[in-house]
Amino acid sequence: MKRKTVIAIGIGTAVVLALGGGYAYSAANNRPLVGSATAAVGQLSVTVSASGSLVAAHSRGVYPPAPGTIAKLRVADGDTVEAGQALAVMATGPLKLAVAQARATLSAAVAQVEAVRNGVPSAIDRSAAGAALAAARSQVSTAAKNYSAFVADYRDATSEERRAMRPTLRTLRTAKSQAAAALKAAQSGLGKLSVASRVALAQTAAAQAVTAADQALAQAKRNLARAELTAPFAGTVSFHGSVEPGSGLTPGVAVFTVTDPTRMDFGASVNETDIAAVAKGQPATVTLDAFTEPFQGKVTRVLATPETTGTGTVAFGVRVAFDGGQARLFSGMSGSAEIEVQNIPDALTVPIEAVLTDGSARSVLVLAADDTVHRRQVTVGAATDSAAQVTSGLAAGDRVVTTGASGLVDGQQVRTR
Repeated sequence: MKRKTVIAIGIGTAVVLALGGGYAYSAANNRPLVGSATAAVGQLSVTVSASGSLVAAHSRGVYPPAPGTIAKLRVADGDTVEAGQALAVMATGPLKLAVAQARATLSAAVAQVEAVRNGVPSAIDRSAAGAALAAARSQVSTAAKNYSAFVADYRDATSEERRAMRPTLRTLRTAKSQAAAALKAAQSGLGKLSVASRVALAQTAAAQAVTAADQALAQAKRNLARAELTAPFAGTVSFHGSVEPGSGLTPGVAVFTVTDPTRMDFGASVNETDIAAVAKGQPATVTLDAFTEPFQGKVTRVLATPETTGTGTVAFGVRVAFDGGQARLFSGMSGSAEIEVQNIPDALTVPIEAVLTDGSARSVLVLAADDTVHRRQVTVGAATDSAAQVTSGLAAGDRVVTTGASGLVDGQQVRTR
């Protein structure tokens, strides 16, 4: 063979080898680059996130025992008070008058009983009717005086003060009307007396009148004894509306609220899509914007009343009790809570991005030893933002594609990071 021919063959062979090696290198580098992870067994904690703020865990309103006005104010809004400390003193004049009136009513009732025992039917009824009429007239007089005195104060009050005094004004006006109606009834009863009164009925009525009058006197005495409004426990006092000497007081309407600043709960607003999983006793982690370290607590209450958030979604209130330690906490501090709604100690998990969804079907791309991918159907259980529990279709140690799965087909070779 000639030298030129040998050189030509050698050059041709080198070109073929070079082209073959270049193709193999290109094919290897054209394989898709994917991320991967290994399915592993471990603890999976499923949580629900909710924002909210601190609310008082222990607070109580201070209520007046009877209608009246404030005579003396002992504290200012926001003061720190001790248990039993006087917050205000009611005007005792009307309360003392109520005691005297109740005592007079009781005396009339007792006299009525004596008349029933010792009198004849007609005299019995007349005595009872007379006592009722006397009591009714006394009530009319007292109600009229109370109403007139309060109206005078109302006329001299400012618009803001009148707003706070209106409930008491309505109460006194109603009492005046009721006393007038009772007087008319007593007058009518006295006018319609007949000689044929029944002694047994009169005796029963007289006994009931004594019982009622005795209870009314006891209540009037209790009201007078509670004229000093006191703090139920140590804490911070806050006012409701206009609270000053002369302010009207209405039973059932709190004048003050005392809050224990050392006992705070976190009030979270849980979205309606998550609330079904939240239950009393679940552990929670509270993170407040004012502090770098979180607080550990637990759910103490799940409220059933829905609320509308600022974004228009429906949420439900959840209370989380936690130990604030030495932290200085204030009602209204904002933050968030992570509520653990499920804890699986031995869950087989993969990164959440490894799970592919096609309608109701779930699958993952499993990496074989030669870096080829194979689609496998799986069943997914609990899931978080970062991990999913696989209950069937995978085994611990299986490698799955996490990123770069788009467009891959079964049997395709890939490169892994």
